[in-house]
Amino acid sequence: MKTKLIFSLLTGLAGTALAQAPTPDATTLMSMGRVNEAKYLLSRNAQQTPTVQSYFDAGYGYLRAGQPDSARIWFEKGVPLDGKREPLNETGIAISYLVANDVANAGPKLEEVLKKSKSKNADILFRIGEAYTGYLTPGDGSIKPTYPKAVDANKAMEYLNKAAERDKKNPAIQLALGDAYYLNKDAGTAVTRYENAIELGMDASRVDQRIGDIYWQGRNLNLAVDYYKKAIEANPNYSPAYNQLAELYFLVNRYKEAASYEDQYVNVSKDRRQETLLRQAQFHFLAKDYDRAVSLIDSNRTTLAQNPIVYRIEGWSNSSLKKPKKAIENLTTFIEKAPEKVIPDDYKYLGQAYMGIESAGTDSLSAMNKAINDSIGVTYLEKAAPFDTTDNLYSEIARYYYRTKKHPQAVATLDSAAKHGFKADVQDLFRYGMSNYTLGFQRDTANKLVRDTVRFAMADSALALAQKISPEYSPTVLYRAKANYYAYDPETAVRNGKARPYFEQFITMVADKPDDVKRYSRDLILAFKYLISYEELVTKNQATREEWLKKGLALFPNNKDLAKIAEPEEDTAPQ
Repeated sequence: MKTKLIFSLLTGLAGTALAQAPTPDATTLMSMGRVNEAKYLLSRNAQQTPTVQSYFDAGYGYLRAGQPDSARIWFEKGVPLDGKREPLNETGIAISYLVANDVANAGPKLEEVLKKSKSKNADILFRIGEAYTGYLTPGDGSIKPTYPKAVDANKAMEYLNKAAERDKKNPAIQLALGDAYYLNKDAGTAVTRYENAIELGMDASRVDQRIGDIYWQGRNLNLAVDYYKKAIEANPNYSPAYNQLAELYFLVNRYKEAASYEDQYVNVSKDRRQETLLRQAQFHFLAKDYDRAVSLIDSNRTTLAQNPIVYRIEGWSNSSLKKPKKAIENLTTFIEKAPEKVIPDDYKYLGQAYMGIESAGTDSLSAMNKAINDSIGVTYLEKAAPFDTTDNLYSEIARYYYRTKKHPQAVATLDSAAKHGFKADVQDLFRYGMSNYTLGFQRDTANKLVRDTVRFAMADSALALAQKISPEYSPTVLYRAKANYYAYDPETAVRNGKARPYFEQFITMVADKPDDVKRYSRDLILAFKYLISYEELVTKNQATREEWLKKGLALFPNNKDLAKIAEPEEDTAPQ
């Protein structure tokens, strides 16, 4: 299970109205981490309009996509168009070897382009310095270099500062300098450089998002949210900020906000990639908007069909929506298609789905089918229970065993729940008490009744805890009385008086309720006989004895046992 992180976050922009977003350009796509789409746009432009810059941009797109060999092909096409003192595409070739950690080729080629440009060309200095950052790519709350082995923060700052000296108004250089200082663990200077990029005219949304990412990395989530909000305020169509907010809220388990921002991200960005649509459905599932999760999968079936995870999300959602047959179909398909991806939660939802199938009728065949489905369901729940730290599946399993009168299994299951750290609720306590009470009546080899006093004591202990939680529930009081009564032979039970307060309390709770008097008639008669005997044998209080006898006869005037007790010579110990 996902570990919960507790942070105090500012209210988000879940209700922000969205304008219709234009198709993102290559730079925006890269800032969103969608480098494959960016390289496609850039390579198409180079084919349609071949220039020094377009060839370099195409190669740059492949560099950002993590494909230096493919990037080199485009740079080589642009070399013939390079200026004598502006070897831009030659620089691209040198960088392609640098990021690939091919020092033997990168070193000489970098020296050559610096020599040709006399180390004075701001654009070439910028491109080399940026390469030494490894091309930081923000996304999903992380800022990671595409080429970790190429990272050299000191060299990056050296080249980028030289570039900035020669081109003081270039915001892209300031942005890259921010990345270099961040890599040098100087977040304060990094933010200053990012802010410089805004002052020099860079799209504030892009930079604000970058600052938000920096604060996210520093675990200052409040400020991260502030800057993502600023990015959206500056440009409601800047989709990366919505995506980052969605991921941030996911991180802190605020799933409704995560789902809302992911919806807005998809709406603005028109990002229809499989992983994005799957993420969107997942967030809605986590937000417990199961209908929306299933609807998203249905409406994107063509895109998502090849990913077996969609069957898991559908299965979990349909199980939660009380559509057990659909859930079973979904999860069975998932397990067949991706057995290596199965996790305990799959068994949890599958088990709950089987147990959620209602009986089709009242005939014996329907009852048998219900019993079979419940049995299958419990088997799956038992597979999942030891691994679930959130939901007490043991409680569900115990309920099944209690209902089917498998009391040893019910007790063992609730013992397992306690061992796994789950606190028993009032129903668990009642079932634990009642199962132990039932198991208190044992039979020896001669089929003679043997009282298991330990079981009765365990029953009373559990029922006492249940009574504290729900003091007005009369069956709990009744079975505390009966556990303390049947733990001993009748006379001993009367003389030790352990059952007395509970029989008294039970009579008080139900005597003025005609339906309960009828329902519990046998138990009430036992209670009156016990109390009459107690007053006669222990307290010797004739007045109180007569009072209990009078109350008993008032409720059950035709009861033969009470009538016999009314005769002075009769033995009054209850049997």
